Amino acid sequence: MDALHPLSTGILIMLTHTTHNQVCWYADGVFRDPSPALFDPVWWQTHRQVVGSSIGRGVTWFVKDESRHLVLRHYYRGGMVGKLVRDRFWFEGVESSRAMAEYRLLATLSEQGLPVPRPFAARMVKQGPFYRADILIERIRGAKDLVALLKQGPIAGEVWHKIGKTVRQLHDAGVYHADLNSHNLLLDKEGKVWVIDFDKGAIRSPGNWQQANLERLLRSFNKESQLHTSFHFVPENWQALMAGYQGKVA
Repeated sequence: MDALHPLSTGILIMLTHTTHNQVCWYADGVFRDPSPALFDPVWWQTHRQVVGSSIGRGVTWFVKDESRHLVLRHYYRGGMVGKLVRDRFWFEGVESSRAMAEYRLLATLSEQGLPVPRPFAARMVKQGPFYRADILIERIRGAKDLVALLKQGPIAGEVWHKIGKTVRQLHDAGVYHADLNSHNLLLDKEGKVWVIDFDKGAIRSPGNWQQANLERLLRSFNKESQLHTSFHFVPENWQALMAGYQGKVA
């Protein structure tokens, strides 16, 4: 096991190399016994620390480590390529691998006080010219995504305004979200808006990507409206979101 190395953000990681070409990063002081087993759902099941799961491209596991609630996610490909190569990615260096890049971005944003989950561990397993990856991040307790909430009923205008302010906060910090959609925006019990899933995200200079982000988000709401007969989204909601984004008084 290597010594602790500080990220450029000041958050410490522990670098671990194993005989299976693994590189693991762990947030300093989080885990009592950091090891690659933390990335194995079976390990959590054996210790009866799995508290739930969610199915998307693959299974995302919700686990509990002492007092911390975590999300364990394996990286999968999407689209047509994903049907052929489900979870392997071309290796171009440890730092640029999917899990490590997301870990570093989340660490940076967390230190800036932005509403994103904190990263706790990341792993890359190299296999020939490819690699597989996993990440452990904070689970936002009691939070629901906007799709789940809008299927239950309408959301107040001031909440839409707050959602817009949150998106603007990220954009002003130069945060590019590769898949900003209604599933990746959460609202917790205190009414705080959170943004999740920063795979392929980045820090960018201002550009057309901010407007493209907003257009993608609007398409997401419209798509969900077509998929669900009971989905409480109307044009006035988007207007309230944009008012928050533009800094207008609610």
